[in-house]
Amino acid sequence: MSLVRFLWRYIKKYSHWIFLVLLASGVYVITTLVMVSLLRPLFSEVLLATESDLESLSVPGLATGGDSGQSGAEEQLGVEVPDLHSAVDEGLAALKSWLAVPEDSLSFLPILFAVILLVRSLGAFFNGYLFQIVGLNASNDLRNDLYGRILAQSSRFYDRHPSGELVSRLANDISVLQTAVSTRMLDLLQQSLTLIGLIYLLVVTHAQMAAICLVGAPLFFFPIIALGKSMRRFSHRSQERLADVSNLINEAVRGHRVVKAFGMEGFELGRFMEATKRHLRVKLRTQLLANAAGPLLEGLAALAAGAFLIYAGWIVRSGQLSPAEIIAFLVNLILLWEPVRKLNKVNLMIQEAAAAAARVKEIIDAPNDIVEKSDAKTLGAFDDTIVLDHVSFSYGREQVLRDVDLTIRRGEVVALVGPSGAGKSTLVNLLPRFFDPENGAVTIDGIDIRDLTLSSLRALIGIVTQETVLFNDTVRNNVAYGREDLPLEAVREAAAAAYADGFVEAMPDGWDTEIGEGGMRLSGGQRQRLAIARALLKDPPILILDEATSHLDSESEALVQQALYNLMQGRTALVIAHRLSTVQRADRIVVLDGGRVVEVGSHDELLARGGAYKRLYELQFRYDTEIVERPEAAADD
Repeated sequence: MSLVRFLWRYIKKYSHWIFLVLLASGVYVITTLVMVSLLRPLFSEVLLATESDLESLSVPGLATGGDSGQSGAEEQLGVEVPDLHSAVDEGLAALKSWLAVPEDSLSFLPILFAVILLVRSLGAFFNGYLFQIVGLNASNDLRNDLYGRILAQSSRFYDRHPSGELVSRLANDISVLQTAVSTRMLDLLQQSLTLIGLIYLLVVTHAQMAAICLVGAPLFFFPIIALGKSMRRFSHRSQERLADVSNLINEAVRGHRVVKAFGMEGFELGRFMEATKRHLRVKLRTQLLANAAGPLLEGLAALAAGAFLIYAGWIVRSGQLSPAEIIAFLVNLILLWEPVRKLNKVNLMIQEAAAAAARVKEIIDAPNDIVEKSDAKTLGAFDDTIVLDHVSFSYGREQVLRDVDLTIRRGEVVALVGPSGAGKSTLVNLLPRFFDPENGAVTIDGIDIRDLTLSSLRALIGIVTQETVLFNDTVRNNVAYGREDLPLEAVREAAAAAYADGFVEAMPDGWDTEIGEGGMRLSGGQRQRLAIARALLKDPPILILDEATSHLDSESEALVQQALYNLMQGRTALVIAHRLSTVQRADRIVVLDGGRVVEVGSHDELLARGGAYKRLYELQFRYDTEIVERPEAAADD
């Protein structure tokens, strides 16, 4: 029921369309039953069929010997069964009288039959289209909601869920749900109503035999339910294996240069083939269940038909029913088989959709580590200090930051240095609330950032990371990023400050040049300079530079470093750099080791202290000296 309530959240928005769907379904079912009921008068009044002819051409609900077994059935069942023939004849007589149609009119019934067929076709059309409106809109809302929830999650969420898995849930799982809601749910409603109508005709044909048949009906539904449960289980596994395939594709495409550089095309193909093999294995099991359902039901139907014919032969020989009544009953049973068969397919599809819905629901209902308070404050400017007060943080069991105390004043440039894994990137990621500290607090101007709106907090911060992130768009749109109102001149100025305007204007389409996925049509240095220009254009009071110049050549690095230092005047900047030569001009250098702050001071002060910073500096100086003295190593680099 939880999945039903989950999906109903998206469907109920279109309840007015659902009302029209029910109306169109009712029209379809009623016209179907009326069409079947008109067959007998068509034979008798238009084609002038005799009573004996009708016995050989009997149809459901139109048995000619209605009194032979019907009254006995009423007595045995204790119910009053309506006389369908009389009701149809009376209805036609009343309609003729209202329309002033002569009793011997040859065209009335054919025209009426054609009109009923036309209305039935229109009912089917509107039924199908209106279901598409509901299904496609609801699934589109669900996909948008899922994507919004993914974007709102914290960085911990992305650590737990690979990108290929998220793509699979957004694309494949939602598509399965879309098909189920927009098409198969139509069959569920339409065929269910048709089944009810045909059961009614079955009862009015012969109530006693209808009761016997309906008592045996659960035999058909038990295997349907059992297969459906297995189908849901294997469908869930199939979608998980498909997510594995999507993840491998995503990794190979993003890392195609590494794959080619190491000659690992065969290795990646082998991994992919193994993943598709696992998916194929589960998918074949799913299809085995889906394809076994039909023969299983048909086998049960064959056994039931054999038993029914033996019983029917006995009651005909005993004179309880005429052959015409048995034929009518059999035709009705045959007509009943079609909605049962379709409903079986609907059940299998619903089970597959239920597995997809469970995977989607898992993501949508996943708790978000970063929650904005309902009474969160808006901070419009940064005026005084950023304080990390006894901050601790861990990834699972791995403690990354331990009781960090640090105060950063407005306009100060603070460099964070230390060995890999010391916690530098984690520390700066706490400031824009990519993570929240497990202990302690981060404050801006004395306000805990957990009490601020995320939008106002992040509006104060500009970030350039070591991993350059660009989008498959134009140069201008990558620098402006979501700010289409900005004039081109402002984009040019930011690019010029990052020394990116020269190579951009040399491109064939200039600022309108498409740079490809992740900016793959640019060099590493060009990508990094565009990312710096994007941060500069935002013009935030706080800058986070996480190895921002690591991908630049020596000439570009010198130019960009000078531009960054000029632009950081009057701003607060946190700079992470492994190359200590790039942080010597910082106001303060904070040395981290093992998640703790071990030293704080200027470059000269820390060298004079002879502690951890000096050891890092001397280690790097020796390495740089060895590179200079060994030209072949420099060439290799």
